[in-house]
Amino acid sequence: MTELTPLVAAQTLLVGAAAAAINAVAGGGSLISFPFVAHSLGLGEVRGNATNAVGLWPGALTGALAFRLDETARAALKRLGPPTAVGAILGAWLLTRTPESLFEAIVPWLILVAAAMLFLQPKIRSLVGAERKLPFPAAMAVQFLVALYGGYFGAGMGLMMLAVLALLMEGTIHVLNGVKNWLGLIINFVGSGYFLVVGLVRVEVALLLVIGSLVGGYAAGRYSQRVDAEKLRLAVAIYGVGMAAYFWIRR
Repeated sequence: MTELTPLVAAQTLLVGAAAAAINAVAGGGSLISFPFVAHSLGLGEVRGNATNAVGLWPGALTGALAFRLDETARAALKRLGPPTAVGAILGAWLLTRTPESLFEAIVPWLILVAAAMLFLQPKIRSLVGAERKLPFPAAMAVQFLVALYGGYFGAGMGLMMLAVLALLMEGTIHVLNGVKNWLGLIINFVGSGYFLVVGLVRVEVALLLVIGSLVGGYAAGRYSQRVDAEKLRLAVAIYGVGMAAYFWIRR
């Protein structure tokens, strides 16, 4: 791993802040932080992914606390919470059982999935208010798969959950975002706890990301209205495609 000099530590703080800010405004912040942690800091794909997940966890917490859930949203959260927790722990467990070489081969595809979700974000949001609705058993099964992906890698999972919720329950985008953020908190909490227990996290790097993400999340919350979210969304998605190509080339 790269030595944590004052300069590298400052860079890590900035990356954590940028990732949290992008998550708050457009989503896809892990497309910024994961390559930096995995390659620039030399942690590798598996440890880098685990450390990145722990480092950005406070952003999920503050995002969830920002929303108040109505009765319908609380009912959906109560029913979707258990399959979300089970999927997250299984995904985290699978990551620890995946050989580094195999994960390196999968990473470009995972990044492409995340980038595609960002590109399709307007289409996903347009599903809000759609007449067709998923029955709860089907929604629970799909949410389990999303949580499995979230525990394993995570980038883009919020948009996946938004699509599931839009086909499950009535409500505005703000209502769906509230449920999505709490489900995302479950995934991040379960996955981060597992990664810490098995010793897969570089703690000092995660702490720097935590500090940066708190600052970035707070700043984005205050100044997000000044940012063109659509342009940022497209820029991060294009960046994601470029990073997928980079990971392919270096294999």
